Amino acid sequence: MNISIVIPVYNSSSIIDNLTKEILSVIKKISDVNKIQLILVNDCSTDESWKKISKLSSEYKETVIGINLMRNYGQHNAIMAGLRLADGDYIILIDDDYQHPPKEIPKILSKIKEGYDVCYTSYKNNTYSKLKIFGSWINKKISNILIDKPKSIYLSSYKCLTQKVLKEIIKYDGPFVYIDGLIFDITKNVTSVDIEHSERKIGKSNYNIFKLISLWLRVLTNFSIVPLRIATFVGFFMTFVSFIFVIFISVLKFKNPDIAAGWASLSTLIVFFSGVQLILIGLVGEYIGRSYIKLNKKPQFVVREYTNFENSHEK
Repeated sequence: MNISIVIPVYNSSSIIDNLTKEILSVIKKISDVNKIQLILVNDCSTDESWKKISKLSSEYKETVIGINLMRNYGQHNAIMAGLRLADGDYIILIDDDYQHPPKEIPKILSKIKEGYDVCYTSYKNNTYSKLKIFGSWINKKISNILIDKPKSIYLSSYKCLTQKVLKEIIKYDGPFVYIDGLIFDITKNVTSVDIEHSERKIGKSNYNIFKLISLWLRVLTNFSIVPLRIATFVGFFMTFVSFIFVIFISVLKFKNPDIAAGWASLSTLIVFFSGVQLILIGLVGEYIGRSYIKLNKKPQFVVREYTNFENSHEK
């Protein structure tokens, strides 16, 4: 059995070497593993992460592959860069902040080998910030509807894929990558295992409200036309409400001719319906804009350099 591990790295120079050594130590203890491939993708870090990755590549020439991206493309795009070099029978995705304990890897592998295509992880003790927990909750609700995700599955970034799923994922060439959306487009044969969630070793999460909104938009506009259908229904509903309101006002005016014109209510209605129209136009524009960007072949990522590239093969 061959194992590939893909880690998107951003400003983790102080811990990436220890994390790498711990992961390799854990996997080497698994008896049926023949080959280990650890792919570290530097997502244009502003610290010395790439220097550390280069050093690890020199130390583990047969194991560690480094990918240095030319700019910050985001976590999912960085993962895609790593997936294109992964050749293991099973591919494990893990974050670089030590909140995903390497000691849980054998449990994840044991579960996926029961015949599943993907094994997610769920946390017994979630140590994320309140903002990320809230963002994950919103993302879960959206994903349940738009990508037909089972309600029991938590969309953790710590997960394992089979090589068959990987081959389908890397066929996607659009610039707006969302790994979980691609997974549920491919398969529903998905499971989950409970693991411990560790405290963050250094720094703070790179996620903020803007990145969370960007992630939600990827889910909304990349993998479903449900928002467009909702927009259509909202339009019909608002038209119906407006029609009823016109009848109501006409009858009221007919019964009471002395009623003065209501500037306040008129202004409120104009603002309300204008806001609804702008939201719906913006939603349609989001679809059109993403299609335009994809047609112009915006890249998922651009690689500045590799380490140990001769020991791998680009797919």
